[in-house]
Amino acid sequence: MTMPSSRIAALIVLVVLFWKLPHAQAQQDSVFPQVYMFEADRIAKQAVGKIVRYTGLMPNFTVISRDVKTATAYIKGGNRYIAYNPEFIFRLGNQSQTDWAAVSVLAHEIGHHLAGHTLRPRSTSPGDELAADHFSGFILYQMGASLVETQAALTAIGGELDTLRHPPPTARLSAISNGWREAQTLDNLPAYGPDSDPVDKDTVTVVYQCQFRNDENLYFINDKDEILWYDNSGKAIVIGTKQPSKSRSYAWMYHYNYFVFGVDGNGTIWEQTTFGSVHPVGKVTLIGSEVVDKNQ
Repeated sequence: MTMPSSRIAALIVLVVLFWKLPHAQAQQDSVFPQVYMFEADRIAKQAVGKIVRYTGLMPNFTVISRDVKTATAYIKGGNRYIAYNPEFIFRLGNQSQTDWAAVSVLAHEIGHHLAGHTLRPRSTSPGDELAADHFSGFILYQMGASLVETQAALTAIGGELDTLRHPPPTARLSAISNGWREAQTLDNLPAYGPDSDPVDKDTVTVVYQCQFRNDENLYFINDKDEILWYDNSGKAIVIGTKQPSKSRSYAWMYHYNYFVFGVDGNGTIWEQTTFGSVHPVGKVTLIGSEVVDKNQ
């Protein structure tokens, strides 16, 4: 049986189309990364340049594209780097629908550099992360961003910006907001004189002071069992809670994000590893005393 010439022609067309489709897709896939890498590089370098300009400092950061999750700040060979993932920067702009989202992420990393956090490369702490968030909020106000625009990155894809060591999103948004509002308060306000910034009186009753090894920050627990970190303006941000202990080994538990630490009757903070062993990681003191109340 002979196949009609029209059917043969149709089959040839289908074969050609199916052969071309994968090649066309491969060509698109090879072109698209180049497009967003170029755009991300422009956004990142332009953002860092503008941020540093508004700090009044001379730019001395090298902005580079690297295989990192989002963005990170580090020192290598005495030089300060800000590395970013181009796909993340491009996607962040698309999902937030504003360039301010990328600016806030990069401002956060610059904040780590300016605060000296990158001098301790293996040390991460909630206080350092909140300080960098505070700087991000502060500088973005100076640059003209609204509070909503300043928080756009965390609002759009906050989960991607967090690790186990990062404070909870609510705390990070509070730190950004505090920085933004502090800059707003200082707008056209003299540092000295009758119109200078009034000192806020903290009415919080603090019960405990907590300090962890390899962390220069101090944390406090108030009479509401909230774990607090204070920014440089003296504003408290809640990062965790003090909770009762179900173990007879501890007087109470220190809950921070996904981490739970046990505090014994002597005020030692203990961390349990995944293998079940425990080791001391910090110290708690009752305000005005050297030990934790053992009757807790």
